[in-house]
Amino acid sequence: MYHMYCSDVTRTVVVGAASEEQSRMHDTVARAQAAALAKMKPGSKGKSVDAAARDLIDRTKYKGRFIHGLGHSIGLAVHDGGALNPSSDLVLRPNMVFTDEPGVYVPGFGGVRIEDDVLITKKGPRYMSTAPRGLLEL
Repeated sequence: MYHMYCSDVTRTVVVGAASEEQSRMHDTVARAQAAALAKMKPGSKGKSVDAAARDLIDRTKYKGRFIHGLGHSIGLAVHDGGALNPSSDLVLRPNMVFTDEPGVYVPGFGGVRIEDDVLITKKGPRYMSTAPRGLLEL
């Protein structure tokens, strides 16, 4: 929290060296996050932002493995009411803050989520979170 305002950030960690499959999964989610970020502009509808990430994931072997909405608004509460999901008609406006958090989850194997906080500006989206987005190997 900062001055009563919330943040919400997620990173993926692998204990040991990541396998090729873990790296491939993380790369897919990173590309989906970037595709959604590019759509996070004033005037965009929530469902079109979600679709940018979901369509990218669904063109890979992970089709159907993105099982939640892309993001949510944040403010004085972590989940502040607005959503970026397949049914969201919410229209993005400057000064709104949303998470951009695509994920892929494979039962019996594991999952990846990369979540960042994004400020919608007149000039386009701006990451507010600064933590490294790469796959963390411990």
